Amino acid sequence: MNTFVTRSFFALAMLLIGASVNAQSAAAVLTVDSDRGSQSLSLDDLRGRLETREIEVINPDLGRPVRYLTFSLADVLKLMDAGDAEDLVFHCLDGYESNTAAANVARFDLRLAYGEDGVPGQWSSIPTGKTMTNPAPFIVISANTSDSKVFSWPFQMTRIEAVSFARKFPLTLPTGAAADSDVARGFAVFREQCLRCHSVNLQGGEVGPELNIPKNITEYRSTDFLRQWIRDPNQFRARARMPPTQLTAREIDEVIAYLQFMARHKHGG
Repeated sequence: MNTFVTRSFFALAMLLIGASVNAQSAAAVLTVDSDRGSQSLSLDDLRGRLETREIEVINPDLGRPVRYLTFSLADVLKLMDAGDAEDLVFHCLDGYESNTAAANVARFDLRLAYGEDGVPGQWSSIPTGKTMTNPAPFIVISANTSDSKVFSWPFQMTRIEAVSFARKFPLTLPTGAAADSDVARGFAVFREQCLRCHSVNLQGGEVGPELNIPKNITEYRSTDFLRQWIRDPNQFRARARMPPTQLTAREIDEVIAYLQFMARHKHGG
């Protein structure tokens, strides 16, 4: 009798787990915004219209191999009428915004992951500062690089904007800086590595603080402090949400040069 009850409860538990995973899968919806308008498709719609490829790659946030169910991001964009975009902005549930040039879709073989180990909606929790986060409903992953300096893997991703960077973030541009200057090089690094979390003139990510208005961070933090902080915030705060950087010392100084330049170009407030 006890064996029967135990097995019955086990079967019920597995049924409930399966129902939960299926519900997550059905609830996952991707929205793509472009000049042609906005389209939204459920995961079930995407699975019915696109080829799934299962790949194993090292997740940079977990530091270990994970086997993902994926669609080609190029196929997703083409299906949702945004295949000719110049830049992509990935919007995540926690306010994180990651941008990349559309050319990187092919360059890094970017893919839309929707589950692990053959199960749609099944995910390993990802460490975010002092907490663990469920990355559902989607992660944008690369099939050929786990280097977050090359491409960050935005998780909890729900919306993609297909845009022109200059039209989307005009107030972040170091207008007037020479193309071969430290400021321009620092902007290029900031655009790829920092804008995903931080904003300048209120344009950019919402996870980290605004860096230019009303006071630019270089106006109240010393250059030496910023060098140390950007290199590794954990020197100052345990389990800081901002991870240690993979930037070189020169790149860090170029980012600081960009921020110092923008202190003279404040907009909004």
